[in-house]
Amino acid sequence: MRRHAYLILACVMAVLPQSVGAQRGEKWVVSWTGSAQGPYPIGNPSAQPDQKFAFPTPDTGARDQTFRLIVRPDLWGRQARLRLTNVFGTRPVTFDGVFVGLQVGGAAVAKASNRPVTFGSKSSITVAPGASVWSDAVALGFVRAAPNLAGRKLSVSFHIAGESGPMTWHAKALQTPTSARPAADRSASRRTKAHSLTPPPRGSFSTRSR
Repeated sequence: MRRHAYLILACVMAVLPQSVGAQRGEKWVVSWTGSAQGPYPIGNPSAQPDQKFAFPTPDTGARDQTFRLIVRPDLWGRQARLRLTNVFGTRPVTFDGVFVGLQVGGAAVAKASNRPVTFGSKSSITVAPGASVWSDAVALGFVRAAPNLAGRKLSVSFHIAGESGPMTWHAKALQTPTSARPAADRSASRRTKAHSLTPPPRGSFSTRSR
């Protein structure tokens, strides 16, 4: 595995904010998102290295690969949801081994913080071309006091089963994601380190608190 800059598919994060108001009437709010572009390599990437190491051909896209993306939420909550999108894809994409955890630095994740993410109580989800999906809520046990997490980042890991085909992506990023080599299946649940990339997949993150 190696460092490179790029990214794939989409991710949005929604959270339930930590506030007294949230206790009375809980409401999900989007805490992080990136605009969807694509299909890869269409977009306006800047200062990116050759990404053929990770994606030899745009038509094949990701191939049996694990990714770790780094996002910095504007809000933190004790529960979170992820949205994955295949809006510019031409084939169904299967995600499995999806985890979220607190980043320590680089691709490292804080011990015991990595939590599995499910979709309809299942550990994998197939996203149809042009579609997006939200995950089930996942508890972020490491969230105690939101102010203490200001500026901290979340690690989002996932595996693409088989070939993704043309990828929905985001061409610019200020964080460094990581990736396994094509056809190198690595379970995100067993790893606290990864291997680097750069622009993140398209999507969002949502959170909620009590």
